[in-house]
Amino acid sequence: MTRADFEQKGVLFIGDELTDLPGVLVSKNDMGTYTSISMRGVPNKIHNDTLVAMMDGVPFITGDGEVDLEQLPFSAVGRVDVVRGPMSAMYGRGAISGTINYLTRDVTAEPLREVTLEGGSYGFLHVDALAQTKTVEGGALLIDVGNENGDGWRDRTGRHENNLFLKHVLDMGAAGTLTVTATWVDTRQALAGELPVDSRGELIDLPGGRKANWNEDNAGFDKRMATATATYQVELDDGLVSTTKLHVRQALTSASQGSATEYVPGSGSVTFDGFRVDGNTVTLYGDQQLSWTRGPWQILGGFSVEQVRAHHTEHWTGQFDDTYFYGQQRSIATGENIDTDDWISDTDMNAYGRDRAFAGFFQVDRTIGPVTLDVGGRYDHFERHVYFGPSTSGGEPVAPTDADDSNGNFSPKASATWKINPQVSAYVAYGQGFSSGFGPLWSFRSREKGLDPELANNVEVGLKGDALDGLLSGSVTLYRLERSNLLQVLEVNGVPQTVNTGKELSQGVELAGTARLDALVPHLSADVSYSYTEAYWLNDKFVESDTLIARDFTGKRVQGVPRHTGSIALNQGIPAWGLSAKVWVEMFGDYAYDNQNSRISGGYALWNTTWTWTPPGQDTVDVGLTVRNLFDRDVNLIEADDNGPLGAFPQPPRTFLATVKVRF
Repeated sequence: MTRADFEQKGVLFIGDELTDLPGVLVSKNDMGTYTSISMRGVPNKIHNDTLVAMMDGVPFITGDGEVDLEQLPFSAVGRVDVVRGPMSAMYGRGAISGTINYLTRDVTAEPLREVTLEGGSYGFLHVDALAQTKTVEGGALLIDVGNENGDGWRDRTGRHENNLFLKHVLDMGAAGTLTVTATWVDTRQALAGELPVDSRGELIDLPGGRKANWNEDNAGFDKRMATATATYQVELDDGLVSTTKLHVRQALTSASQGSATEYVPGSGSVTFDGFRVDGNTVTLYGDQQLSWTRGPWQILGGFSVEQVRAHHTEHWTGQFDDTYFYGQQRSIATGENIDTDDWISDTDMNAYGRDRAFAGFFQVDRTIGPVTLDVGGRYDHFERHVYFGPSTSGGEPVAPTDADDSNGNFSPKASATWKINPQVSAYVAYGQGFSSGFGPLWSFRSREKGLDPELANNVEVGLKGDALDGLLSGSVTLYRLERSNLLQVLEVNGVPQTVNTGKELSQGVELAGTARLDALVPHLSADVSYSYTEAYWLNDKFVESDTLIARDFTGKRVQGVPRHTGSIALNQGIPAWGLSAKVWVEMFGDYAYDNQNSRISGGYALWNTTWTWTPPGQDTVDVGLTVRNLFDRDVNLIEADDNGPLGAFPQPPRTFLATVKVRF
């Protein structure tokens, strides 16, 4: 997808550009702060820990082994490439369900000045200024500066962001090309959190309705991120190209995001845990690649090194007793916190983590007539050391300790593509993905060491191409993805221990197509996507680590994964007027609210439209209007624990966004 594609949809926050892709599910629980993505029915255990997100090929993985999408500077993105299915053979640890590569904007020496002004519902205002210019001989620079503010549609959910993006490209002829990028993002987003629900997942009737915010005071995210990347590419010989990449980034984050506890009817209060985590993460990354092309052969090989140092402190404040785990009760009648004299505060974790990963990889392509064969693999060695400093829990001191673990994995891949004719190709592919299983720092202290990596093996067949002189184009994919060695907690001699026993199976169909309908109406086209996902647990027996309650969800559908999702879009252009319009609907089928499958419901369809006008006879001004959730439908995404539905994240109502872009 290009930037023009997702700008046309009125995308405001990273992740939202993926909502109409088959096999991709975007959970927008906290808009612009904590976007969760799952692919092919593979759920997140913590937060985006089953996929890899990259910027210009550099993995963005936190010290907790997760992907925090908001640490990627979305304003810098010019294109998004998405690979569904396990791809650790190319992209390393975490590429279980898929990989998303955010590519920064292209830079040319053509002079360009561009100002974009966006304004919309709930006080949203975004101003962006972009400039591109030639520098030295063979050099070109792009600068983009942005500012964003909004009140949010729920109580106390305002947003403020500043960002800066610099990219310089220097073409040195036979000596190669040097590309340097730098980004800076400073974001403050207030959060509302879940709303209480009953056992059926229906909202409890409370003051303020869907807009209410019962979360802890000052709940929100503060994120400051800076990145710098240098890429040097040179042709060493005929068909032999070397690419060297070095990257450094720092993320300073603070999150106050209490989670809701089960609502007790008649209690007169809503309770959230009082939680804050502060993080300082520094990442160093480098890779060296060599690619060689000679006739029907293409060979790629290289190695990468990565180090992530993270200092995380977790602070808990609230009532700590047999009923509450640092609970902060908020009165339904007054909106004020109650029983604050019973609150205690603890620094439950003060951890210094260091993750290191070393990898070597190769890929060989060979074309034989209409068939292209591909084989490849990657070996990853990964290790973690964490020092847990002095802390307190329940008012009691916890002694410092160290924790270490290391492991390795070889991930293979193979595919065969048959070009049936110039328009149509068929393929079969196999790929493996793995996760180190280290998990977040807070769980690493008590986790057993020496465990095997979690694995995913995927087989798929597909057909893609076009017909009728390009009037129809599309693709269809059938896949079977099986995960094994999943970490589960079992009771051994009365003691909970983590072991590799869990299994999941996800299989399905993904369809995407485009039809040019000029024969019906000039400049009319349609886009369609659909995915059928059957995801369930082959082995999901465990005990809850704190209560030792035994659970068995074997054979149950995976929580939160709808079997049916899809989208339909109609695109109409009227060139004589400089007008283009798009109307599309995003459809989501019913899903299991919890792992018990106590209720399967929640399906919905959201209609959207966007209109763009470029006055005829010029190309310097674009005016746009986007309406999301056109019919103002109330949609709530259900959160649950092992006992059933726990809360709901209400999705945004109808929102408007007007855009003016001026180039000069």
